[in-house]
Amino acid sequence: MSVPSTLGDIRTKVRKLTGSPDATQLTDAEIDEYVNTYYSYDMPQQLRLFNLKEEYEFYTQPNIDTYPFPRNTYRTVNTPAFIAGYQSFYSQSEEQFYRIYPQLEFIETLTSGNGTAGPYSFTFTNTPFLRGYIAPGNPLVYSQVLVSGVNGAGGNEIARDDGNGGWVDEAGNALIGTVDYVSGAATVTFANPVTGDIKGQNIPYQAARPQAILFFNDLFFLRPVPDQAYKVQIEAFRTPTQLMAASQEPLLNEWWQYLAYGAAKKILEDRLDLDGLQRILPFLEEQQRLVLRRTLVQQTVERTATIYTEQVQFPYNNDFNRF
Repeated sequence: MSVPSTLGDIRTKVRKLTGSPDATQLTDAEIDEYVNTYYSYDMPQQLRLFNLKEEYEFYTQPNIDTYPFPRNTYRTVNTPAFIAGYQSFYSQSEEQFYRIYPQLEFIETLTSGNGTAGPYSFTFTNTPFLRGYIAPGNPLVYSQVLVSGVNGAGGNEIARDDGNGGWVDEAGNALIGTVDYVSGAATVTFANPVTGDIKGQNIPYQAARPQAILFFNDLFFLRPVPDQAYKVQIEAFRTPTQLMAASQEPLLNEWWQYLAYGAAKKILEDRLDLDGLQRILPFLEEQQRLVLRRTLVQQTVERTATIYTEQVQFPYNNDFNRF
């Protein structure tokens, strides 16, 4: 007889805990929804388990400085971070990061308006320069290149880059034209006629192997901007993969009872069965402690890092342990 651990076993346990032995009371699909909700959302937030920690890696592209973080696949990221094998500076503070790598804009006059909306062709002189970006889950374009002129009413007429070599106006509406972030060649047609000087602003850089990472707004910002492909590695806690088939098992077989109690808790909450909920909570907490136990034991054998940690020699001739 095999030890229970599959989604089918979890369903059976949930039916017992909630008093729903028949599918007319609670279907398998409904149970699976509760199980996976607890498995994917509640469990990773309640318990940061050693077995959910893994290495997340991505590869850079030349002249691209921002990379989206797959926030639904992974929960959080942690140091250390490595770029091309080199341990690199990591920060989650814009203030700290941009104090080291300031965002200094270069301003210049590109051409003159002729009383029409365009098109206007020109070339930025200080290249290459940063491109705009879009953060995951947010349609707003964070532009890094700006072109502006004066319209007939005396106000500003603005074109800003969309991060993909095109232009949008101040409100985010698409404009006709292109911009090459490496060569500086650009054309743009404003929404309204412009006169006087047309000025440009950008943030030039010198590409090289990145040495620092900023993690902010679910994006990785690399400095210096990559000049070629590099592998970036960083520790991350992943979101468990949902259980779809009755024969499928959680990442660790021992989690099956914890998932059953967690799913049952959610079902009883939705039913407003407070008495039933209070009865299973002690068992849920017990299972939670058992699930956490493996991580606690795993971390117990690891020495707390100090300023002397790197000076320890293995396996012999350790002068620091002589006395």
